[in-house]
Amino acid sequence: MRSRTAAVIGSHTATGAELIKELCSRKIYDEVIILSESHTSYTHEKISERIIDFRYIEAAHFGVVDDVFCCIQPSADDDWFDPLKLASAVKHSNASQYLVISSMGADARSVLRLNRRYGKYEQQLQRLAFPSLHIFRPSILLTDPVEYGVKESVAERAMTFAGWAMIGPLKTYKGIRASQLALAMTEKALDERFPTLAIYQSGEIENTKRRETKA
Repeated sequence: MRSRTAAVIGSHTATGAELIKELCSRKIYDEVIILSESHTSYTHEKISERIIDFRYIEAAHFGVVDDVFCCIQPSADDDWFDPLKLASAVKHSNASQYLVISSMGADARSVLRLNRRYGKYEQQLQRLAFPSLHIFRPSILLTDPVEYGVKESVAERAMTFAGWAMIGPLKTYKGIRASQLALAMTEKALDERFPTLAIYQSGEIENTKRRETKA
């Protein structure tokens, strides 16, 4: 497989931070572009940082790129970031794959508001007809509160404590580490199948293994 270039949006998130490290560790990626509104602290010979205002995101901001990863989940509270405007810019770039994070339970017809939001988001993404669209539906994301300087939520603590009991049908609801989600996103991007649409549930994300040795 030829060398590839990746672009990451959401470097400030736990998953984004893990994804950048994962991509940089892979021999096949010779450049990892970070698109952000402010400078990051990441240093690696493969990293190229581009400071942009996401309110005015355009296809030209990506340049020559193969795989675009979005680690920012849609939120009703963000006025600086429009996930669909970003998706449109990716669609009009030369990217061959777009990989995004949604949420377990995404359903446009759900009675739950949050599930409806994610469900409608997925529908809108599919209408853009990407060459290859990967949607990841993780359960509650677990992070290391010490490493990322954030407080662990009550839900995270409960998931961590009860994780050992989450087997069989309950495994779907088990919390998942940001590092594992980052690994799954990388592995699916490198799968070479380039599906028109692929949706990965939390269980499949959790079971994804590393196939390529690190650089």
